[in-house]
Amino acid sequence: MLVCYDPYVGTLGRFSRTETIKMVAEAGYEGINLPIREPFMDGSDEKQVDETEKLLVKYNLKVPSVGFGNHIVTTPSLRKEALQHFKIVLDVAKRMNATIISIWPNQPQDVYAEDALETLVANLREMLPETSAANIILALEFEKGAPLDNYIQSITFINETDERIRLTCDTYHLNNYKADPHRSVIAMGKLVGDVHISGSHRGEPGSAGDEFDYEPFMRGLAEIGYHGPLTLQYHLEDVDSIARSCAFTKNLRDRVS
Repeated sequence: MLVCYDPYVGTLGRFSRTETIKMVAEAGYEGINLPIREPFMDGSDEKQVDETEKLLVKYNLKVPSVGFGNHIVTTPSLRKEALQHFKIVLDVAKRMNATIISIWPNQPQDVYAEDALETLVANLREMLPETSAANIILALEFEKGAPLDNYIQSITFINETDERIRLTCDTYHLNNYKADPHRSVIAMGKLVGDVHISGSHRGEPGSAGDEFDYEPFMRGLAEIGYHGPLTLQYHLEDVDSIARSCAFTKNLRDRVS
């Protein structure tokens, strides 16, 4: 399990792509999630992709996942745009040897949840043949209030849609659903394709006020044989927390390896 960093709230737009990659490497991370969106990276800009590739080699960072940065996979009127963005994201994933495309199916304004889910299914069915051919998985993130509200609903969604789909299991979202950290992971089993680590307050994991129980969560990941990335995704306030979060997560990983 590689310990990785996701340029998220507090990082995205605050630091340049070059600054972020350098900070992440110097903090001890083994990999980084690449959000395919401005202000981090325009995946259709060949120069930016080239520069990013060189930076990753320079700082010896792997890219297990790329983020589907344009959150429109659930918007009925933007199916064409969603599939165009998918082509860009898939090309970057192939180039960076990523094995995961992480997607957040958001709830669009003025769209019924049922229509959002139908649009998601239609888009996934066009994406899956290409990702399967490239040995890349599509990992969907569930979130309270989104079309995929929780892990239980998400399991049913996959069983009814396509068993090639995987889930992004985020500790923050599990906590919001008041899910048991161990039982929920066991229930998802092989469907866990990506993991995000965040404090229950969406801040630095393990910091004051974080109530998530990481030990049984990590034990569950070991029991299901999860070998994917552990990606830190939280609201960054203190820049020094980048290194602390890396050390915290490596310690968790090492205790269950």
